[in-house]
Amino acid sequence: MTLDDQLRRHDPARDVPDDLARSPRAMATLARVTATGPSATPLRPVRRTHAARYALVAVVAVAGLVVAPILGADDAAFATWDADPRPATAQEAARYAKECAGWTRVPLGDYQPQVVEVRGSWVMTYLASADGEAQCLRSTAPSPDFVDGENESMSGPLAETPPADGLATIGVLKTSGGLSSTQFMVAGKAGSKVTGVVFEAQGRRVRATVTNGRFTAWWPQREPDNLWGLLMDETGFNGSTNPRVSITLSDGTSHTERIRDYDVNY
Repeated sequence: MTLDDQLRRHDPARDVPDDLARSPRAMATLARVTATGPSATPLRPVRRTHAARYALVAVVAVAGLVVAPILGADDAAFATWDADPRPATAQEAARYAKECAGWTRVPLGDYQPQVVEVRGSWVMTYLASADGEAQCLRSTAPSPDFVDGENESMSGPLAETPPADGLATIGVLKTSGGLSSTQFMVAGKAGSKVTGVVFEAQGRRVRATVTNGRFTAWWPQREPDNLWGLLMDETGFNGSTNPRVSITLSDGTSHTERIRDYDVNY
């Protein structure tokens, strides 16, 4: 079935005969309308913003019918990942902090582990010093190419102190993609009133670890099923590099923004 055929199935006028417009009654109506002079009442100006908004909704709705689902099924990475993390044990934290310091070549004495969280068979470690930070994501599952599990790591300057109800981050890191496809990592500082952080990425809700004035989270990428899904993901509607983040405060209130609003690079 072609794209035109699929669109035609959703046409509300698909059952109207093609020759209806040429009937005597239709022709008479057309003649009466075209013979009517312009109205003396001035036309109201068109509000372009509303028209554009409705047009976009219509396009998205039609496209959703034709090419849904946009995102692909969960791949192997999801079998070893949890949306809700657990804190590492003391033994795990010591091991992974040492490994992360070695991978990123930072002195462990200056860089202290701020968060070490576990999601399934994956561990994310966040180290920070007075002026720098390091993030490491590793799999504990062995593979033919990586006996101890694969890993991704990065280091950079420490994010500035955020307002009490906000965050501060150097952004979402998109990994190069190993044996378990691409992952997204984000970490940084949390304001003094922040008690909970939840990311909405590609149709999932990912609960971050928030502790000691820091936060961390990560999630594997879901591959779009088609070109439309790829365009939607890259333009930010479902994009993982700039997902929505809901922040809960100590007084019970919450607010939702894009994580890029808290990126110190912007």
